[in-house]
Parts: sequence; structure tokens; C-alpha cells
Amino acid sequence: MQAKKRLLLVGWDSADWKIIQPLLDRGELPAVRQLVEGGVSGNLSTLEPQLSPMLWTSIATGKMAYHHGVHGFTEVDPVSGGIVPVSAATRKCRTLWEILGENGLRSHVVGWFATQGERELDGKMVSNLFSHLGWKGDASRPTDWPPPAPGTYWPEHLAQEMNELRVHPAEITGDILRAFVPHAQEVDQERDRRLHLLAGKLAEAYSVQSAATYLMETDPEWDFMAVYFRAVDEISHLFMPYHPPRMEGVPEADFQIYKDVVNGAYRAHDMMLQRLMHLAGPDTAVVLVSDHGFHSDHLRPTFTPSVPAGITVWHRAQGVIAASGPGFHQDEPVYGARLLDITPTILHYFGLPVGDDMEGRVLAEAFSENRKVETIPTWEMSDGSARGRGSLSADESKELLEQFVALGYIDEVSADPSTAATETERENKWNLARACLYGGKYKMALPLLEHCHAASPERADFSQLLAKTQIQLGLLEEAEETLAVCLNSLGDTGSAHLLMGNIETERGNPAKALGHLDAVRSHSPDNLRLLHGLSETYLGLRRWKDAEDIATRMLELDPGGTQGHLILARCFLRQGKNKQAADAALEAIGLQYGNPRPHLLLGVALVAMREWQAAEKALKNNLHLNPGNPLGTRYLAHVYRHLDRVEEAGELETRSRILHALNKTGAEKRLATLRQEAAHRKQQRLRDELEKELPGEPVTADADVRSMEFVIVSGLPRSGTSLMMQILRAGGMETMHDGKRQADDDNLEGYWEWEEMRSLRKNPRVIEQAEGKVIKVISALLPALPPRHRYRIIFMKRPVGEVVESQWKMLANRGEVPKAGKDHLVASQEAHVAQMIGRLRSNVRVDLLEVDYPQLVSDPQSAIDRIRGFLGDAITADAAAMAAVVKPEL
Repeated sequence: MQAKKRLLLVGWDSADWKIIQPLLDRGELPAVRQLVEGGVSGNLSTLEPQLSPMLWTSIATGKMAYHHGVHGFTEVDPVSGGIVPVSAATRKCRTLWEILGENGLRSHVVGWFATQGERELDGKMVSNLFSHLGWKGDASRPTDWPPPAPGTYWPEHLAQEMNELRVHPAEITGDILRAFVPHAQEVDQERDRRLHLLAGKLAEAYSVQSAATYLMETDPEWDFMAVYFRAVDEISHLFMPYHPPRMEGVPEADFQIYKDVVNGAYRAHDMMLQRLMHLAGPDTAVVLVSDHGFHSDHLRPTFTPSVPAGITVWHRAQGVIAASGPGFHQDEPVYGARLLDITPTILHYFGLPVGDDMEGRVLAEAFSENRKVETIPTWEMSDGSARGRGSLSADESKELLEQFVALGYIDEVSADPSTAATETERENKWNLARACLYGGKYKMALPLLEHCHAASPERADFSQLLAKTQIQLGLLEEAEETLAVCLNSLGDTGSAHLLMGNIETERGNPAKALGHLDAVRSHSPDNLRLLHGLSETYLGLRRWKDAEDIATRMLELDPGGTQGHLILARCFLRQGKNKQAADAALEAIGLQYGNPRPHLLLGVALVAMREWQAAEKALKNNLHLNPGNPLGTRYLAHVYRHLDRVEEAGELETRSRILHALNKTGAEKRLATLRQEAAHRKQQRLRDELEKELPGEPVTADADVRSMEFVIVSGLPRSGTSLMMQILRAGGMETMHDGKRQADDDNLEGYWEWEEMRSLRKNPRVIEQAEGKVIKVISALLPALPPRHRYRIIFMKRPVGEVVESQWKMLANRGEVPKAGKDHLVASQEAHVAQMIGRLRSNVRVDLLEVDYPQLVSDPQSAIDRIRGFLGDAITADAAAMAAVVKPEL
């Protein structure tokens, strides 16, 4: 009689072989060593974007985010309109444990993302909120800790037994912390909160372990168990900067105190894994996975972008997989695994068919038994029924959201419910768009990126990805328009040159691209994005050896990267080095099996080597991943000709010609359709803006609303706006000001303000009283301008440090104390200016002139010539009269 199969799946968020392997080499991590030596192991390629709720749901479903429905950490509740954490109800696809349950197999699930409110599970469930919520009251008193939210357990009566199993940070003693920070006694905890943060992360990990071991000990009759630990990721984000070797800029004292924390986290998790494996028993298969890796060497970033989820720049594309136990090979590597393969592989392990709609593959090479992979069209429910939602109270949702903000994965949630919902939906659309691009679904991503860019044109990440998507779809003019906004925001920076280099390469202008890339190379020669751009450019210039040298350097810097191997394969093919091309393509496949490109390159190399059987396999893999590829189809037909499979060859040749013809003849039609759809979406966004301004009034494309045109002077307070108002008045323009704010020591020539403009947010139509006159509007009020009008805006730009210094001086003259420090004010006002200018540059109803205040004062004539050209006939006086207003001594 065949023994009953059991499998334990353990998830360590961010676990990386670059940390694990040195510890194994030193004889540490016995549990991981047991898995590696007693089973199969290798890299596990991640997906995009690298956000935990999306990735772990893909692991549990075998599907991408655009299918499973989890698009971030939070979402807008469809009933209340509030912001809530993602839950079981968010998922649109069936999970591994649901499929197993339908087939009579019991599952226990602990700590997995998007499981809050899980119901009707055949087994037991402890959701991700069991350990993720913070605590209230006195941090030293665990008794003040409230119970987890409803929906944390299934069955619900588990709350009576398990609430007390959570580990409170106050229970993480000094002795425990010294295992991670041997010199913890040297830390001044009044000023340095890092030990406190470490205690919190360890408490969460030990809480998950406590729940998992309790279920295994009290209810051992399970077939599948999944346990997720996120602490490796969180501890790495806090302490990887101190991991050896010491990063430049990290103080030596901090390095000496905290250098052992990351390794200590891995040791602690290995001890917990050892206990789980012991409780599971020797007849249970164990699979350890991580959703991505974590940079720990020279590739650690020196700058973390200040955008939502900017901390993911620390993530590495290769995670870990190690599997051991009955049915698995022993001490063997596994190549080309990715997150989407976990569910199909586990279904196959249990003898169940894999859904044809799952996007991963069975890792058949991991199993000792060569068993045919059975399939089923889908495991999804035909009636599309949804599961119930476990609810959090408003306070519990707020507390969890604050934790996600503190971790850096989401921006601070606005106090305004409408704004919070808008921002959450925008970020989730951004996440979904990136998932679509990873899956090659450019058309699906386009409207999502358009929405994000229109809402926040100052976000360079939005505009860059939109431009790249537009180019991929052939929308070159639209891409140039997007890039104009992006490059104006970025200025003459390395990022701008890299972007332009990529664009020129994709447009078929490698010589122009090289000029941009060389500008970056002079100061960042080992930037991986630069090197990838250079290699592509050299390929376009047919400089094979130069491209090969660059690709080799890429692999020296990042041996786990895929792009270097792909470039090498293409270089070798062009030079007739077919065996080397095949080897490079195989390396890329081992790192990223789901990418169709290396399979095609391998097939082409094998065709050149006349290895027909192997070429057939490679090309079929390519077409499985990219069915509409005419080149792969043509090469496979060529293979079949040489294998005397004439009928199949003929069918493929016909299909290749059809695909080629469709790509060629349908391109213009597709392009026209894309442009028409994009124009329609743009028009709809304008209608939506008008609807917001005129609630209750129906808005159509040709709404009968008289559009006016206004000349506005704007900028930060103390940036030179009053001076510009005087210049325009001297030029013969009528200004709208009421004189209520008199001249003083801070503004000897007066403020030139119209007090009514302060009510612009409440009454946008107040501006219509100033038709035909110049109005001064501070930059903070620009978003309140009615969108139905047209505007010519002169925006004053002055170094923000000078502006803040002037603001402080004004407050001091009034006897007032600033409410924030200078550094904070400079940073926040710089961000505000960048945001405003980005929005103005992309607004089709705004003509913008940016005037540099220091240049205006030092060279009035040059600036005034630009102003006259901008305003045209509205200026009636001569330039000398306008220049005379400028008094450098003031």
C-alpha cells in the first residue's frame, strides 16, 4: 500500500542564497542543509512588481496578479469606501489549499497574505493578521494587547485557544536580542530605536512559529501545511545596510553593533524550520521558498526612492527553492524555477491535474518518479461565486495601514476618505500595470499607466514606464509627449540620459543612443541599467565584441542576472559561435525559465549546430510561452523539414506566413485603434474633471461652457511673484489686486495680491471676476483652478533654500516661530514645486513659462525678452520700462 503523501510548504520572505550559502559553508543552518543535501535546490525567479501580497498569492494560485486580483497591500472597500488590507475576499482565483480540499485533502495555513476572512477551509487557518497587527497601551505590558480581528481564524473558535499564543515584543528579552546584537548593552535605547524594532519583528516571527507548532501538535491529521514568515524581509530592510562588507557611508560604530543581525535572523529561522520539520515527520516532503532575494553585496542601493514601495530596490530577482522528502531527487540542482511553478508542482506531487489556465509549469525534474503531468481546463468555479469577507474595525484597519506605511510599502494614507480611496486605487493600478508588462500584456497596461501619469505627472517612474509601453506599442509620438514631461522633471541627469538612450535604441537609432549613454558612463561606469543599454546599443551598431565585453562585465557585477546571458547569446550567434550561444541561452533559461527569449535563442543555436531533436524541444518551449511568435514558428518548421516531418513543417510554414502577414498588415490598424482609444480615455478624464467642478450638471464633449483665458503669476511664497506682477504692470497689463496687504519691510514694493483668491478651493469660479487681468496665485492653489479655462502661467523658480530662508526671516520679523525645521521645509517645498511644474507641463490647457528668479535679477533684459515672447500682444510697453522695475538691491 502506497504511503499517504504529506507536504509542508514554508515561506521565508526575501530569503537569498547569497546569505544562505556562506552560512552553509561555515557549517550553519542544519535544517536548510538537510533540505539541500537530501533533495533539490536552486534559484526561484520572482515576478513583477516585487510586492509580497501579490507574489505570495501567485505562489498559492499559480497565476499572475491580473488573474488572482490581489494588487497591493490595501484596497478600497466596495461597501464602506474606506481603505482596508487585502483579504481572502480580494482573491479571484482558487488557492492550492482550496483545490486540495475539494479533493479530500486537509490543509493548515498559517500567516499567508490575503487569507483574512478565509472560510469553509477543510483544515485550519491562522491569517496574516495574527501577528501583523501592532499593539496598544503600555509596550511593556502584554496584557494591553488587544485580540486579533474577527476573521483571523478558521474555525473561529480557535481564537479561544490561540490568542494567548502570540509573542509580545516585551517578551523578547535582552538575552534573546544579544543573539542578534552581541553588544546590545552599548546601545542608547532612548535615542536608538533599532533594538525595539528588531524585537517587534522577532515577536512576529515567533508568533507565526507558535501558531504553526500548536496546530501541528494538536491537530496532526493534515495533508498539506503552508507557513509564511515575513521577518527575514523586514529585518533585512532594517539591518542589511550594516551587513558585511560595510557599505560606504555607514558609521563604523553602527556597523560593529549591527553587523550580525541579518545572519542571526537566518539562524533563528533555521531553528524554527528544524522544529517544523521534526513535527512534520520524516515521511513528509518539505518545500522551502522565498518570493525574491535581497541585495547583500556591492549591489545594495545607495539611494531608496521616496515613492510608495520604493524600498523594493533592495529586492533581488532570484529567491530560493529547496525541496526534500519522499518523491524528490536527492542532492540535485533545479533550474529555471519561478514562483508560478509552485502550485502546479505541488498539485502534481499529490497526483492531481494542473489547470491549463495556470501560468507556471510542473518542476518535473525535481521528482524521482517520471510521471506524466495530467491537466484539467481549470480549477475555477464555473458559477464565479465569491467568498465572504472577514471585516476589520476602523481602528484595526487604521493600525495595520500605519504599519505598512512605517515599513515603506505604501504612502501615508490621507485623512480625507475620498483622497485616500483615489490614491489607493491609483497605486493598485500602477502595481497591476507592472504585472501586465511583466506578462507581456502591454495593451492592458496602457490605460492603467495613462491614468497614473495623468494623476501624477511629476512621478518620473510613472512617465518613464508609460513612455516605454507606448514605444513598445508603436505609439512613438505619444511617447515623445510623455518623455517631454518626464525629462523636464528629471533635467539633465543620468536617469534622463539612460531613458533617452533606451528610447533611441528601441526606435532604431543606436548611434544617438550611444551619445546619451556615454554621458552617464563617465560618472557611473558600472551602473547595470547603463551597461544593459550600452550592450543593446552595440548590438544595434553590429559591434559584437564591444557588446560581448559589456555583457561579461554585467555578469561580473551581477552573476544572477539574466540580461547578461541573453546579450552574450545574441553576440555569439552573430559571430557564429553557436555552442557558446547555446550555453549562454541555457544559463538564462536556468535563471528565468518563463522568459520566451532564451528558449528561442537556444533553438536558433541548436539549429545552426544541426541538433534537430534538442532544437525542437527549445523552440516548442518558446512557442508555448509566446504562441504568436512567427520567427519561432518558422524555425520549428525548418527543424521539422530536416526531421522529415513534412506535413507538420508545411502547417507551421503556413502559420508563420500568416503570423508575419498579420503583424505587418494589422500594425497600422492596431495603431489607429490604440490612438483612438487613448484619445477617448483622455477626453473622458477631462469630462470627469469638469463633472467634479460642476456637480449635477451633465458634461458632454461639446458642453456649452464658456472657456476664458487667464494670465497667472505663480510660485512659492517669497519666490519673486510680487516682482513679476510689477514687471507685467509696467508692461501695460492690468493686474488684479486689492491693496489690502500693504508694503512692509519684507516686501517694500507691496504684495500685489487679491484676497478673494484665498477662497479658490471653496469657490473656483471666483477667478472669472478677474478675466482680462493678471492674477497672482500661489502654487499651492494651482490645483484648484477650474479645468474648463485656459491659462498662461508664469511660474517663478528660486532656489528653495533661499525661499525658506526668506520665509523664516519674514516670520521672525513678525515675532512668529516656524512650525517646522528648515531641512524639512526645503525638502517638502522642493517636492511640491516638482509636483506642480510636472502637472503644469503635462496639462493641455496650460501654456507655461518658467522664470528663474536669480537670473531675472542678474539679467533682467534676457528674462523680459522671454516674457514678451510668451505674452505677445498683451504687452504694450517697451522692455526698458519693464526692466526698470527690477531693483537688485531689494
